[in-house]
Amino acid sequence: MKQTGPSIVGMIRENVQIGIGRHLYGILGAYGSLKHFEQKDLPQARHLDGSSFPIPVNLNQSLLERIGDEDLRSLVQNEARLPQTVQRRLNQEFDLLLQELLQQNKFLILKQLELLFAYNLDLQFIRARATNQSHILLLIPGEKRGDHTIIFSEANPRFHRSLPPQLITANHLWELTDDE
Repeated sequence: MKQTGPSIVGMIRENVQIGIGRHLYGILGAYGSLKHFEQKDLPQARHLDGSSFPIPVNLNQSLLERIGDEDLRSLVQNEARLPQTVQRRLNQEFDLLLQELLQQNKFLILKQLELLFAYNLDLQFIRARATNQSHILLLIPGEKRGDHTIIFSEANPRFHRSLPPQLITANHLWELTDDE
């Protein structure tokens, strides 16, 4: 069921109060809807104690910043020849990035997730880190289609990806209304 940004913020506010269990959440929407949510709804979002929700982290940018320019050039040059080496390095940096970000703030919002799917990175890192006191919210460009969640649904169909159904439980995955 599609919901408004403020309605989703209210559900997230309630969920981040829970201290034990798995705490991985996702918001689906068109790129424009997600941008509106990030610019209009998130800045107004407050926890029950009055503190602000964190600013979303651009995952693509943060992941690439962790790799030095020379290493990045080498990875790009060797990508076609050694795709598993590139994937392994990105997975390692991704897990370390999540660990560091969650040490700074127990509630993490991630946006710009394209590298995760372009390089088929291990999404279980997110799931494993979003437990007990740590909460992770993903801003996902996509939509529900029946029982499937299609990511990058606005792109050419050859670029569509499916969100693994076991990654985010149904009651922690919300879809923004189109009029956002």
